[in-house]
Amino acid sequence: MIDVRVSRRVLWVGGDAYPLHNIARARRFETVPPKRARVILRFVRQVIGLLLATALLGSLTSSSANPTAGNLIAVVMVALFLVSLYRLVTRLRMRTLYSLIIETSSSSNTAVVSHDAWQVNNLIELIMEAIDNPQAEFAVQVENVHVGDRITQYGDHNIGKKVGL
Repeated sequence: MIDVRVSRRVLWVGGDAYPLHNIARARRFETVPPKRARVILRFVRQVIGLLLATALLGSLTSSSANPTAGNLIAVVMVALFLVSLYRLVTRLRMRTLYSLIIETSSSSNTAVVSHDAWQVNNLIELIMEAIDNPQAEFAVQVENVHVGDRITQYGDHNIGKKVGL
């Protein structure tokens, strides 16, 4: 969960502060998962390729006198099949992500990422109302989805790249 609030003409998103007078635009961006048919077709192609490679390598090793080569090929092919199956399941489980993009006079920042489009649209409306109304204040908690790696390469707190945080 992340706190999003406007207090004294400043938009706070977690620990980040955006003065309302610097915000040029707030918008929603959708990250749509890949089409299911393409994901399944890719998996079927991978399985057919694995089966053909297994048959080819199996015929080559069956003529040799080394039985451990056949076992090694089988283990490698099963491992590759499990990797393909894992990728299939993770891609089929992907949901659409909605990002709240805050554009200031100098840059664009992704402030919040959520699976709930209504929540992101509501935040945009609240922010725009707060820009128009100097007395407006609000506080909302949003389920923030972390996407990608965390990279911090500036200042005294340089952590480099942290994968999957």
